[in-house]
Amino acid sequence: MQSRTAEALAASATDSPVRRLVAPVSALAVLAVATAYTAMADPYRSGFFPPCVFLSASGHWCPGCGGLRAVHELAHGEVGAALALNPVVVLLIVPLGVALALAWVRTAWRGQPPPAIPMWLAISLPAVLLVFWVVRNIPSLEPYLAP
Repeated sequence: MQSRTAEALAASATDSPVRRLVAPVSALAVLAVATAYTAMADPYRSGFFPPCVFLSASGHWCPGCGGLRAVHELAHGEVGAALALNPVVVLLIVPLGVALALAWVRTAWRGQPPPAIPMWLAISLPAVLLVFWVVRNIPSLEPYLAP
């Protein structure tokens, strides 16, 4: 007896490519709108976006601090400024997100199941974020890694 997941995958494989692309294209559209909003808004203005809860509570930078401003700068083509604000977002999160989104579109077009995140990535990405979190709060490195 097949499981419901196997039946759902078999049914989705027979759907038209347009129907299979609804979910990944919808997700990409939401990300595009959010990025456009971040590009048009001014994340440097106080009160426009909510402050980082961790920074407000502890006074220390979290791995995401500066990420919103980095996306704003990337959307304006300012890669250097984005790197200065949050290098992990620019060098790791955005490229991985784009690669995953493109892989999802490709597999949906072909009628294959969505891409699985490899175990090595599921383990190493949080580890890298944890190391970045600690290192960016070392006082001697803050001038280089703080947003």
